[in-house]
Amino acid sequence: MVAQQFIDDGYPVSKVLTILRLPRSSYYYKPGTAGKGRKVSTHTLTEDGDYVSNEVVIGHIQQILSGEFVDYGYVKVTHALRQQYSYRINKKKVYRLMKQAGLLYKRTAGPKTKRLWVSDLVPQAHSYFSYLEFDIKYIWIAGQRRNALVLSVIDVFSRWVLGQLVSYSVRSEDVVALFDQIFVIYPMPLWIYVRNDNGSQMESHLVQQYFADRQVTQEFTKPATPEQNAHIESYHSILERVICSRYEFEDLPEAVDTFNRWLVFYNYERIHSGINYLSPYNYLLSMGIDLVKEMELKKALATESPLEDLNRNTVQYLGG
Repeated sequence: MVAQQFIDDGYPVSKVLTILRLPRSSYYYKPGTAGKGRKVSTHTLTEDGDYVSNEVVIGHIQQILSGEFVDYGYVKVTHALRQQYSYRINKKKVYRLMKQAGLLYKRTAGPKTKRLWVSDLVPQAHSYFSYLEFDIKYIWIAGQRRNALVLSVIDVFSRWVLGQLVSYSVRSEDVVALFDQIFVIYPMPLWIYVRNDNGSQMESHLVQQYFADRQVTQEFTKPATPEQNAHIESYHSILERVICSRYEFEDLPEAVDTFNRWLVFYNYERIHSGINYLSPYNYLLSMGIDLVKEMELKKALATESPLEDLNRNTVQYLGG
């Protein structure tokens, strides 16, 4: 190479390359090194300063994904690894390890539809339990060849599900009974908003009068606008993905048992991207709110049992 001859004679490298119009990358290029880059790491560091082999990390990923209701992608798995195993790991490495082990979540893409989101009508909750959404979802009981219903109540602020009713039918009286128990068990703020669609149970005079008597502001979404009830709709889509598409129920008690186990997992453990990749319980705890202690305190001060009027033909779950 002509450039090397001049450089060997003592001329400055930069001057020689400038005169010969030779790129520095071409001069310094060494055959056989292209595409090598930095070596792929074989270990992962923990918060304690220990190095753990990638095989062990993959094993921990498999343990996380083996949870009964877990449907995590690599981002949520990253947060779970940090929280459960104290790994100092980024999502790119988790993606690589999950891809290598064939563990990446494969979501079935549904039909794409164009939606007009009404942003100014989305609930703006500034404290827990001040803004609630509730709705009903159909589930299939295969062994009985009939549908059942799930009525769920969710807190917009923390995504905590306050109550759930699983039954073959949900009447306006059942809606009132569930909220009655919620208001007795949970520490509720002075001002409460509830949002729902225009189902017959929600718009009944009984339910509207119930909320009005308790100075609870009830909001109705506009017809055919599920996006205005987005938090509960999102929660029910998770139910569809995690439970309805995975389980075939023989009867209602089996469905009830599964939904109750799920709700304990959801409230206390399931990582939620909308609340800083924490579970609803841990999200509240991060703000200094120990919901379990507050519920125990309210129960101790209560003068009546919240379960006295429980309809035994239905099964209801209330967090805690």
